[in-house]
This record gives sequence, structure tokens and C-alpha cells, in this order.
Amino acid sequence: MVELLRERCVVDPRPAYPLQILGTRYYVNPQATDGYTLVFLHALGMHKETWEVTISSLLKIASQRIASAQVREIISLEIPNHGESAVLNEDALKKDFDDDCNLFSVHTELGTYKFSGHPREYTRALHLFLTAGPDKGAKIDFSKRDKLVGVGHSIGVVILLLMRDLEPRINFHSILALESGVSLKGHKEMCLSAQMLTAWTWLRRDTWQSRKNARKDLASSPVYDQWDPRVLDLYVAHGLRKHPAAKYPYPYNFNGVTTSLSRAHEAGSYRSEQLVVDAMDAYTETCKDIPIHLIWGTIHDVGTPNLHALLEDKTAGRVPASVTYVQGAGHLCVQQKPDDVAQSICDVLFSQAARL
Repeated sequence: MVELLRERCVVDPRPAYPLQILGTRYYVNPQATDGYTLVFLHALGMHKETWEVTISSLLKIASQRIASAQVREIISLEIPNHGESAVLNEDALKKDFDDDCNLFSVHTELGTYKFSGHPREYTRALHLFLTAGPDKGAKIDFSKRDKLVGVGHSIGVVILLLMRDLEPRINFHSILALESGVSLKGHKEMCLSAQMLTAWTWLRRDTWQSRKNARKDLASSPVYDQWDPRVLDLYVAHGLRKHPAAKYPYPYNFNGVTTSLSRAHEAGSYRSEQLVVDAMDAYTETCKDIPIHLIWGTIHDVGTPNLHALLEDKTAGRVPASVTYVQGAGHLCVQQKPDDVAQSICDVLFSQAARL
């Protein structure tokens, strides 16, 4: 992989908002005053570092292409109850959020904050990062980036779309939607997918004696054995955390590891109508404003051709700028085929640059 120069970014809006929001900034062209600024948003259950193999491959490809499509900088944001963020926000998540990650009414010195729902709560949190400004921990003034591109995977696409309802508006130049989690309420195939994902969430193993044991177990499972080994290594390093029971006194402590995202919060995500009704409306409206490029895997393990077709229904006003496919990948294309995903992203960026 291309060696990545990175910087940890923390936006802390407390007491106005109870959660801290993390991002990793990757330095590409520190002296550049032009070029794309890419904002990556991961899928449910992942973490901000899950993109690193794709980012490394993307930079290698981009360095060999035309200067007009250069990447200026990249930042990967983390949903606040995932990855490292879940540990940082552990106390607030226990105190202020229910099992669906809905925020209770929280009384602060700045007034009462009432929950906005999930995944709108994720959207609100990451919007706070993008509008915080360089002196508040975000390191970048995103309002001054005229080639700001959102790259979302699954629920990451939903978050990008729902940001259109928040002020100040994030002026994305375009959105790349990988295996979008957007659908229609009550659609039979969507309900089957949600049922399957919910069952998988409650049945999957989430605790191991050590990271080494977790790596061995996951590599032999029928889901994770399809992942690129480099991405699996990143998941074991960043998608798992020390088990909370490690804090208990001897002899009741447990020094193993567990998933950063709890099973209750993950299952709660699939029950939210905001994944379908609100996000589909936002997608339809956003198509009218900026280019949205759909990228699908060719293996239909979560989505189906009929669900994909919903996002290409011109009669309903859904007109994506392009539709491309990652061969031999399913819904978790970023984890399974990170280099091919990088090529697909670069192809879109080069195509856009050629039209500017």
C-alpha cells in the first residue's frame, strides 16, 4: 500500500451536543490550492480506518493520471458509536441514548437538546464535524472547498443525503454512493433484506478472548473470509475494542475484546424508517441538484436488482449521473474488493474532471 500520512481530528461540541466526533485526515497534496477534497463515510458496523486500503490504492491510481483530477485531501469520518469513537463516547452513549441510538432529552447549560432520531442522529453528529471549522478540531474549512465530494458506503450514503436538511448546507460537488442503503418503505425485497440483516446481527459472534483469536475466528467465517485480508486486519485493530468488563474488579473482570458497535445499536439501525422513506426523498431531490454516481457490487447478497432499479427510476425523478459495478463484490464491496472500489472512484473523478 501507499504509505499514508494521517492526522487524528476531534470535534468536541460539548456541552451543546453530548458526543465527540472523530475523523482521520489523510495528507495528499499539502500545498495544493485546487483539486478534490474527498469525505468518506463508512457502512454500519465499520470504522473510519476501513477505507485505508481503498484510499492507498486510489492515491496510487490518481498519481498516474491527469493533474486536473488530482486529489487535494481526504478525510474519513466515523459514526460516533463505532470504532474508536464508541470508546471515546462510551459514557455519553450509556447516559443519553437508548438501544436504537435515539437521543433522550438532554439538559445542558445551553438549553434542552431533544433527540432527532436515527440515522438522523448520525447525520447531525457528522454535520457538526463538517461545519465546525479548522479552529474547532476539524482541521479543514469545508465551506471553502469547491470540489467537495462525498463518498458513502451503505448507511454512509444515507447520512450524506440527509445532510441536505441541515444548515448550514454542505455544498457537495457530487456524491459517490457505494451499495446505497436507500430504499422504499414496505418494499417486499427491502423487508426481506432487513429481516436477514437483523437476524445476522443478533446471531453473530461479538466477543473473543483476544484480537488474535478474533482474527482467526473471523477469517474462517462465511462472511469475513470474503474480505481482503488487509481490510480484515484493520477491522480487528479498529472495529473491535477492549471489552467493557475489563473494568470490573478481580475475579469478575474479562480481558477480551468485543465489537465497538453494540448489537443493540446495529439492530436498531435496521428498524429506522429514516433509512427508507426520508433517505429516498432526499435522494430524489439531491439528484436534481448535484451528480450522484451509483456504484454497486455484482453479487446480490443484500440488495437485489429490483432494489437497485428503484434508484434509477426516471419516472420518479431518480436520475443518477452514472451507474457502475464492482465485479465479484457484494454489499461489502469496500471490504471485499478495496482496490477495485478505488478504481471505480477514480474513474468517476476522472470523468468529472474531463467535463469541468
